[in-house]
Amino acid sequence: MITYRSDYQKAKEDVDSYGIKYEELILVDKLDGKADVITEKGITVYFDDQPEMLKNVPKGVQVVLFRNEGNFDFADQRWMMSTVTGKLV
Repeated sequence: MITYRSDYQKAKEDVDSYGIKYEELILVDKLDGKADVITEKGITVYFDDQPEMLKNVPKGVQVVLFRNEGNFDFADQRWMMSTVTGKLV
């Protein structure tokens, strides 16, 4: 489990409250921090709900973006992201 947080105990309580099974809880303190850990650990499948965190994940890593009220507008059924993380085609 890799999370963008600063308080380990609070992060652990949050993760545990959802019943998520994990081997290790890793906290990062910068946007590229998750991509760094993914590279270092050789992770090949990654799940997140923040497009900003996916930006520098290495090619070849399969990514799954979970939608929530922070990244998806359920009223008009469209993803929400900045021009830094998204490109209209």
